[in-house]
Amino acid sequence: MLPAQARLTLRKLYWLSRGWLYAGSKVYCPICEGSFRTFLPFGSERRAQALCPQCHTVERHRLLWLFLQEKVKIRERSLEVLHMAPEPMLQTRLKSLLNLRYRSADLTSPVAMDHVDIQALPYSDNTFDLILCSHVLAHVPDDQKALQELRRVLKPDGQLVLQARLHPHAHTLEKPEAVTPQQRLQAYGQADRYRNYGQDFAQRVAAQGFAVEAVEYALSRSPEEQARLGLGKGELIFVASPQVHEAK
Repeated sequence: MLPAQARLTLRKLYWLSRGWLYAGSKVYCPICEGSFRTFLPFGSERRAQALCPQCHTVERHRLLWLFLQEKVKIRERSLEVLHMAPEPMLQTRLKSLLNLRYRSADLTSPVAMDHVDIQALPYSDNTFDLILCSHVLAHVPDDQKALQELRRVLKPDGQLVLQARLHPHAHTLEKPEAVTPQQRLQAYGQADRYRNYGQDFAQRVAAQGFAVEAVEYALSRSPEEQARLGLGKGELIFVASPQVHEAK
């Protein structure tokens, strides 16, 4: 069997070559900056217009990249950045920005620069200006501990940018009795999930010492532009800032 890095390189080459099959001008991926006649279906529900045929990114990745460029000003500011569970193409783009001091981290990912447990980060207090954490916390045994660690390593004026899959129910579903992968598969639909977040996600983040703003950033574009960029519908970006409690 090929080493993990070699497999990743071959997969990347495959997707890059596949982009030529869908050459056109109807849709545009802001991450790889490729134009195509269509985005591809993706996911168990086969979402239409989801997957970039060249860089293998989906709606939430493209939305986040636009947000980072336009709202965070990621190209213009000198920032210490931590990227949890890095998406390969986003990591490539972020690492290329010389104004950033960039680290990526994950428990096992072969593309991550550091192999760490998000529940016990090895970084010093108040290290990072910006932390990116997209679709990670549902896969962490103790998400409260993870959020506490993210807050610890974030500078007092820093931002934690989160994305998560939200289910329509009001409250997050957690079943402590679901301890094996098979039980978690039955409880949450994925063997490596520990919970299904409900509409209380922002409140759960805020409970760990953050002020949280939910941003539906796709609405910064017209419906036609949303379709051209493949931004999907209803995806929220949560911007969390450490709460500073003044001494009485």
